[in-house]
Amino acid sequence: MPTITATADSTKAQVRLDLDFSDIDAPYAYVTRVDPATGATTAVRGHGTSTTIAGLPYVPMQAGYKAVLYDTELPLDNAFYYVATAPSVTLNANPTFNQGYTEPWYATSTATTLRAVGVRGSTGTSDMTLQTDGTVASPSVRGEEIPATQGATLTLTVSVSSNVSQSISCGLAALDASGSVLATGSATNGAVTSAATLVATVTCPANTVSVRPFVQVNGTPASTSVATFASATVTNAAGTATSGGVSVPSLGSCWLKDPLRPGGNVRVDFAFDPNPLCTPTEGVFFQGMADEARAANAAAFNINNQAAPIVVSKVRSAVSSTLTLVSRTFADRDRLNALLAPGSPLLFQVPDQYGVPDTMMSVATSTVSRVHPDHAFPIRIFSLPFSATLAPGGPMQGTVGTRWQDMCNRYASWSAVNGAGLTWVQLLDGLAG
Repeated sequence: MPTITATADSTKAQVRLDLDFSDIDAPYAYVTRVDPATGATTAVRGHGTSTTIAGLPYVPMQAGYKAVLYDTELPLDNAFYYVATAPSVTLNANPTFNQGYTEPWYATSTATTLRAVGVRGSTGTSDMTLQTDGTVASPSVRGEEIPATQGATLTLTVSVSSNVSQSISCGLAALDASGSVLATGSATNGAVTSAATLVATVTCPANTVSVRPFVQVNGTPASTSVATFASATVTNAAGTATSGGVSVPSLGSCWLKDPLRPGGNVRVDFAFDPNPLCTPTEGVFFQGMADEARAANAAAFNINNQAAPIVVSKVRSAVSSTLTLVSRTFADRDRLNALLAPGSPLLFQVPDQYGVPDTMMSVATSTVSRVHPDHAFPIRIFSLPFSATLAPGGPMQGTVGTRWQDMCNRYASWSAVNGAGLTWVQLLDGLAG
């Protein structure tokens, strides 16, 4: 059954989520964080590419193989669990023969002719017809090989009709790495004239690497026999998984995070002695947060012969303030500068006892001040004026270790990438780990 495993990482203030939907060959999964006290759900930000289904962002997987997500935005010191949902989706490339193309379907005999006929409306779907010269027994057509894993059950649904009374079969063949057939699931209808629907399933045995759909006309049909397929769709089963409870402790520290680039998150501690001869000798520290301001969003209009004006108002602006941090070493200064460089909203999280809610902040002009005339003295003061904002949209820019910029650290050359058996799809989807 599908699984999702949540593991707290206190050193980075995030939760690692390992998804395994390989038993249903799910190509996508949608992950939410659930507050057990209120039942409120929050979508977990994905990375790399994503696919929107019914308005929800789904994280891609390769035939259900394990995917890894990182939830960097969960509130600290609180317990949550996670739910991953994978829909039943179409797995093959051209199930409705769009825009008059039959590819990647192909005939297994040169005596068999495939054609796409008609283009139906704005959808661009067509019909695929199969006809032979009257000499071929059980003429058939095949689709592409679709990645599959052991234990998964896949379904082929075919909508078919014929101009003469003809028996027609459809099915899925499970293949190993050499292309040998390990198992077949098929369905056969009696003499088909009007439109009929055939449904075949196959459960992939051990060593399965792909499945291949096929349809065939049984017997030796006459040259005048034409089988017409309106669609031939391969789908996986839907599935869901729930993790155990997990909590990330703040350990008495704050965190300044970039939800789109989690590799640069910075821990912010409280205990700091400004005496450079005292410890700690490294780190980023909280110095203060200025008064909170919430600007009015209103205008007053004077009315003739009326002493008091009329006010037209909207909801007040979000809170604005200035966060002041201290970096102890040049390396700490550089980490903060790297975090601020992209300019996207940052998440500031503070332990609950300080009464500061988690805040997405858009930082305006940042100022870095030296505290000593000697520039070799490393302590710097960061003044970060900000206004609260909504969370940035879109997926994070890759998981650390699987992004394009991390590939050189993992593989010394393209030959090493090829030797690892990685595909372009896996690289683009951040599955190279």
